[in-house]
Amino acid sequence: MKHSVYARIAAATVRANMRLYVPRVLAEAGLLGCFYILYTLSRDRRLAEALGGSYLPTMMGLGTVVMGLLSGILILYVSRFLMKQRTGAYGLYNVLGMEKRHIIRVLFAESLYTSALSLLLGLGFGVLFYKLSSLLICRLLRAGAVAGFYYLSAPTLLFPAALFLALDLLAFLAGSLTIARMKPVELLAGQHKGEAEPKVKWPLLALGLLSLGAGYAIALSDQSPLQAIFLFFAAVLLVILGTYCLFVSGSTFVLKRLKQNRNYYYQKRHMPAVAGLLFRMRRNAVGLASIAILATGVVVMISTTLSLYSGVQDTVAENYPRQLYLSAYQSQDGEIRHVPFADLEAAVRLTAEAYGLTIEDVEETNLLSVSYLLRDGALLTRSEVTGGWKPEELTGAMFITEETYTHLKGQIYYTTDARRLDLAEDEIAFCRIYSTVRSLSDVPETLRIGGRDFRVKETITYFPVSPNMGAMVDVIGIVVADQTVLDGIYQAQKAGYGAYASEYANRIGVRFADEEAVSAVGEAFSQSLVDNLRAAYPGELSYTLDTKWESLHNTLDMYGTFLFLGLLLGFVCLFSTVLVIYYKQIAEGYEDRERFQIMEKVGMEPREVRETIGTQLRLQFFLPLLTAAVHTAVAFPILLKLLQILMLSNTGLFVACTLATFAVFSLVYVAVYALTARTYYQIVH
Repeated sequence: MKHSVYARIAAATVRANMRLYVPRVLAEAGLLGCFYILYTLSRDRRLAEALGGSYLPTMMGLGTVVMGLLSGILILYVSRFLMKQRTGAYGLYNVLGMEKRHIIRVLFAESLYTSALSLLLGLGFGVLFYKLSSLLICRLLRAGAVAGFYYLSAPTLLFPAALFLALDLLAFLAGSLTIARMKPVELLAGQHKGEAEPKVKWPLLALGLLSLGAGYAIALSDQSPLQAIFLFFAAVLLVILGTYCLFVSGSTFVLKRLKQNRNYYYQKRHMPAVAGLLFRMRRNAVGLASIAILATGVVVMISTTLSLYSGVQDTVAENYPRQLYLSAYQSQDGEIRHVPFADLEAAVRLTAEAYGLTIEDVEETNLLSVSYLLRDGALLTRSEVTGGWKPEELTGAMFITEETYTHLKGQIYYTTDARRLDLAEDEIAFCRIYSTVRSLSDVPETLRIGGRDFRVKETITYFPVSPNMGAMVDVIGIVVADQTVLDGIYQAQKAGYGAYASEYANRIGVRFADEEAVSAVGEAFSQSLVDNLRAAYPGELSYTLDTKWESLHNTLDMYGTFLFLGLLLGFVCLFSTVLVIYYKQIAEGYEDRERFQIMEKVGMEPREVRETIGTQLRLQFFLPLLTAAVHTAVAFPILLKLLQILMLSNTGLFVACTLATFAVFSLVYVAVYALTARTYYQIVH
């Protein structure tokens, strides 16, 4: 047979089955467009530089990986569905004289048509909406828009196209293998092949209960925010496993119990629905579980990122009671000379006068920064170490008193049990600021400092003093009970280091009368302040300048990127949910058409058929929505701990965002249910 014959057959097939192929083309085009946007954002250096976007390339790169995995799963799912619907036609071709190699060529032509159209639409969609996406990111990050369309390049177009062509090729190979392995009779009957009544698989049911129970237990357990990072992904995997197992085996168990309930089962509305679900449940359960997982993903991703972005002002305000914090020192002849409070304040006032700003008040704080060797649960000075030592043992420790912590932190505590610190003389609060250890939650129960043992009472996730030691070594923050304890640590390290010992650092916190005015000139103000400080102290000068406006910019950069990624991936999950529901309804509609036609012929009224269909659809499609609601509610405590690490402490805001997101998703879900139910009824009736 000539290749043109295969092409004509494939074209006629696509035209005759528009209801099946149009959603497939639109689905792949949408996935490709979203992938193109994420991939191009991760490579657009102009945009990253314009936004100061330290987070943009990394987060968009991670989003690209997630997007690629989701796309592969959905394309293979849709391909498998289309293959099942088309096996009857392929079997007819085989009976009429086509060899399987000819049928595979027809399948290749069909795949080529749909892939080419998907690529053209997908790249067009991506190019069209990329500029809109970049404008949205600029708006979220409150930055100026980047003009022009210079992001169009060969890599940004070719890589997404090559990836999706590879996915389509993989789907084609899977379909070809199916055709090659099936007999002509199996091909003819493939579309209408039913399922035997499943049995309750008790081991699978037990595994589902144990997995879901373990995942819920982790989510509800009382752990620190740092521990929650590592436990969250374990909980997610357990909940996903438990959901699939319970939908596959647990749904069969429930349907069999409904069948045994004579009062419920022997009704015109219930019997066809329960019986139909029971015989198809092995395949239905996987689709329903996928819908539940995707729905949970939509709600969690959008609600968390939305609450972070909405609460950015409160987050920064809580962590910066004052707009500017400054400390500085000089190193002369091996000794550290800290700039006095008066000189720090004078530099700030001189700069403020130049910009016409009024200082409301200045707060003075002492803190101690010491370099130690961390070994066997002890912070050791160099004189306490015998023999050699490894560079990775070098650790910088920053000490402040609980009173200082309270003032700097604005009475907000991120502790394991959300209580006030209330430290005794032999107790400390511990924070890993910079760390190369594998687990940030790896905190010793006791820590020996200056020959004295301290019990680590609390693990805190935020330290209100910025280190000036750099990130080349581990840096930890330690809060002690009072100034007496801090003086003891100071004297101990003086004895250990002698002339090279650390001195108390002088740090001032400045509050301005007009916060908006100083924020408007923030970057220029910071540079002028540094210039004035260097003019007063010529030579080598080390300083730490921590400002509220810079923190707001960095936080907006991070949270805005999170929000965009959450919205885009949430949209993809929502889109995937709709796609799964649509194809599920079509597949089951064709399977149920003959069954309901027979019921009408034996006396069932059309109204009763519609009621039966409604009962069946409600049993199927509102169960995933209820499951998603339960998953989200149980995940709330561990999500709240993860948000605490990102410095969001407004629980009410997170609750409001979660409820709003779930409400909007439910409305969309109900609308999709109504539309697909109508399509299902049209096919059946």
